[in-house]
Amino acid sequence: MSSKDGPVLADQKPDYRPLKRLDLVREVVERLRDQILSGEYEPEGLLPPEGRLGESLGVSRTVVREAMRILGAQGLVEVSQGKRPRVRPADPQTVVETFGTYLRRGDHTLLDLIEVRRPLETEIVTLAALRADPAHVQALEETIQRMADARSLRDRAEADARFHDLLAESTGNPLFTLLLTTVSGAMRRSTKATLSRTGADRALRGHRAILKAIRNRDADAARRAMFEHLRMAEEDLKNAQP
Repeated sequence: MSSKDGPVLADQKPDYRPLKRLDLVREVVERLRDQILSGEYEPEGLLPPEGRLGESLGVSRTVVREAMRILGAQGLVEVSQGKRPRVRPADPQTVVETFGTYLRRGDHTLLDLIEVRRPLETEIVTLAALRADPAHVQALEETIQRMADARSLRDRAEADARFHDLLAESTGNPLFTLLLTTVSGAMRRSTKATLSRTGADRALRGHRAILKAIRNRDADAARRAMFEHLRMAEEDLKNAQP
């Protein structure tokens, strides 16, 4: 026996074993996921009943039901007892929670986080210097004062996080806010690690330098100030290691 690619050896026979149930579930998940993401099913729209879906896909109701459970966990559909599955609108919180869980359990360090923040946040402050309106500038100044007045590590870390959140918001690009939110939990852990070692003075100097550049509409100075701010954070994290 041969094929266009050459003879098929005895130990290379095609695998005609029936698909396992897990494989069927995975295939249904991928098919429906692609259809939802491509817009075949609109947000808030109802999916066909389990029986009809099963018939069109050539699988049992049980397979469809398991696929729906997975799609529900992925935040793509809303499944309620006795009701047809409904397509959920895009929800950034699902992304945040999923990635946040990975960051708490994955194989990475807070120094790895600094490497990610450096290109992300230097670009954020560059745009913030060009786009921030007076309300953003005022809010940034108030956050700096709140951090200076804070008496607990938790309150200082929250004020620090709010400062960086405001920078992302002031770009006017919602994706920056989403990206920063996905790492917000790890950022708070990093901030607590550095503030507990060095206090708030170094961080406050960095924030004030960044704010000054933004107030002056100096994008280059804002980028340099953020780079230096993160360099000091990296230095503090390295010094905090045993």
